[in-house]
Amino acid sequence: MNGLLQGLRALGPTRIAALGVVAAGLFGLIVFLAIRAGQPPMALLYADLDTRDSAAVVQSLERQRVPYRLEGNGGRILVPVEQVARVRLALASEGLPTGGSVGYELFDRTDSLTTSSFQQGINQVRALEGELARTIRQIQGVRAVRVHLVLPRREPFARQQAEAQASIVLTMAGPQRLDREQVQAIVHLAAAAVPGLKPANISVVDSRGSLLARGGQAVTGLGVALNAEEVRRAHELRLSRAVEELLERTLGVGKVRVEATVEMDFDRITESRESFDPDQQVARSTSSITEQSRGQERQQNVTVGNNLPNPEPQNAGSITEESRTEETTNFEIGRTLRQIVREAPQVRRQSIAVLVDGTMARPEGGGAPVWRPRTAEELAQITALVRGAVGFDEARGDKIEVVNLRFAEADAGVAEEERLFGLPIGRAEIVRIVETAVFGVIALLALLLVVRPLAGRVLERVSPAGGDALAGLPGTSGLPALSGPAAAAAAAALAGPGGQATLPGPDGAVPLLEGDSLINVSQVEGQMRASSLRRIAELAEKHPEEALSVIRSWMAQES
Repeated sequence: MNGLLQGLRALGPTRIAALGVVAAGLFGLIVFLAIRAGQPPMALLYADLDTRDSAAVVQSLERQRVPYRLEGNGGRILVPVEQVARVRLALASEGLPTGGSVGYELFDRTDSLTTSSFQQGINQVRALEGELARTIRQIQGVRAVRVHLVLPRREPFARQQAEAQASIVLTMAGPQRLDREQVQAIVHLAAAAVPGLKPANISVVDSRGSLLARGGQAVTGLGVALNAEEVRRAHELRLSRAVEELLERTLGVGKVRVEATVEMDFDRITESRESFDPDQQVARSTSSITEQSRGQERQQNVTVGNNLPNPEPQNAGSITEESRTEETTNFEIGRTLRQIVREAPQVRRQSIAVLVDGTMARPEGGGAPVWRPRTAEELAQITALVRGAVGFDEARGDKIEVVNLRFAEADAGVAEEERLFGLPIGRAEIVRIVETAVFGVIALLALLLVVRPLAGRVLERVSPAGGDALAGLPGTSGLPALSGPAAAAAAAALAGPGGQATLPGPDGAVPLLEGDSLINVSQVEGQMRASSLRRIAELAEKHPEEALSVIRSWMAQES
């Protein structure tokens, strides 16, 4: 014990403090890794839960004594991977999670004998709201739904009955939005699910406060500009969906992404056209006039005979006759009058961007699937399909770009099992293997770099000093002996407790001490303690020249 204290004092306070800090750090790291290694691997149970569902699920897990971990402000719950299926079945039997709403299972929890008619009516409304919210939440892109129903009571002796009304609040998942058709689908779904509810009495609002449907019709805002923008956006979404649905049948679901940009003209144009066709003549009316006249012209001579009564006629004079025929025909020429009023927007130009994923194929030699880009022929075929789907018009300036890039799938680890060296090992198992390996490496380094040198120094300080052992070796008279510190170290190495020699005596026997272990060394007579052999080796390393001279003298004597 005194030797240990002397060894620690020889190290100095600085080294002792450094060793203490290193030892404390290693101890803390070892404890942390041990705790981590003792915890079971966790897997996702449910995600995107609201506060009520999270609280109910946690209470159920505590009753079942299932370890869990909360993440994402309580919205994500993780349980041991081997208990995920069992816990989900147990929670499903309890009706969890409810999605923030209560359905018709509400009537299973109440006693009909002690429930008034008013409470029954309230429970009916709550059940309708919950079931409708669950149904709407199944639409792609909808993360959460709140439904408020107003079902008026039938009043006796009332001439006019109030109509049912509904308000729906949608919370979208990420940046996704609902188009006009989806909003109309939600409106008509609610109208068909609630008795006496008309589409005109349904309003739909999103979580950002935007009015999606009013009076049963999908709206986007107030003013012509907003309506025009919604028309343009609806046209872009229609083109994008048409192309995606067409390509997903061949490329696979989620393997294609399409974005469309359309320039539209919303000007209202009124155009009038009038044309005449001379080849299309039709006789409208015909009028004919015929005139005939006859007369005789006499010469009026101033004579006495002309002035007598009853004069005799004279043949002198000329006779005139006239005839005229006039015919008028009125024709109608073909006339076309066209008036065009253009109120629908016109497409000026459209640009389509198509992003397609590659293919996953296994190498010929086997192994994990490798991503491969699509060939130029496949991209050309995809471009041709897109041209036909969107009504491509080169004269209008339309543009289509098809690019092949690898998709980054954030949930690939959840959908498929990760593989390590071809083995189906999940991410949790990989983490545990890495933690165990790190724990082993740190423990080994601590033993080699800290414990072993420290123990060696302490043992050197504690080892008792002995006499000259080489001088007392049998048959070594006249041989050179170690001198100085080497001789003292050799004596300490060869001497046992109480100064007794441990090398073989004249009869070849070695005195054995209690607690010493023996080893057999070839070409050496007798037996020697393992501790003495180790000390001799250390002595030879520290004083190689003197040890070499001793060995040479032994070899010369034997020869």
